[in-house]
Amino acid sequence: MKTNWWRVALPLIVWLVIVLIPPPAGLKLNAWYYFAIFAAVVVALVLEPIPNAAVGLIGVTMAVVMGYVFAKPGDSLRWGLSGFSNSTVWLIFGAFMISLGYEKTGLGRRIALLLVRVLGGKTLGLGYAITLADLAIAPGTPSNTARSAGTIYPIIRNIPALFGSEPGPTSRKIGAYLMWTAFTATAITSSMFITSMAVNPLASHS
Repeated sequence: MKTNWWRVALPLIVWLVIVLIPPPAGLKLNAWYYFAIFAAVVVALVLEPIPNAAVGLIGVTMAVVMGYVFAKPGDSLRWGLSGFSNSTVWLIFGAFMISLGYEKTGLGRRIALLLVRVLGGKTLGLGYAITLADLAIAPGTPSNTARSAGTIYPIIRNIPALFGSEPGPTSRKIGAYLMWTAFTATAITSSMFITSMAVNPLASHS
């Protein structure tokens, strides 16, 4: 895969520019350097020159090695590893592992297709099928985007065309109804389970 080197260079340039600027009055030098790493990490997360997990790990490693948070190596290392001992982080990680299982095995797609087959005889039934499919896979999919756009939408996007409903003048025959039902369903199921959206565990521990 061809690498866009400007995606790699820009975060480093942001880091270097901030490091070379004198820190504002009242701000310690190590705090200013930590801000430089933070800004570079944010830029790298947006540009994605490498996977986001690697970007975050590199940022934390630099802060630990350079002693920007704690001067003592032992204290700095404990700070760097403290996030990995957080139960909320592992809860999110576990939920994402379940989500990968849904995707790799095709279980979420099979659930959705089964509900469409059973309840899809009428327009209202299709709405129930979409909602119940989202509800069934929500506890194990900690991303409403992955759930609605990655599992539900690929199934229902082909249904409106069967009824002559296409984007444009005919969209309100059935297409708009199905899409709004899917949107509303995922908004509701995201708040029903602690593992149905990644921010829920964070909110519960705040």
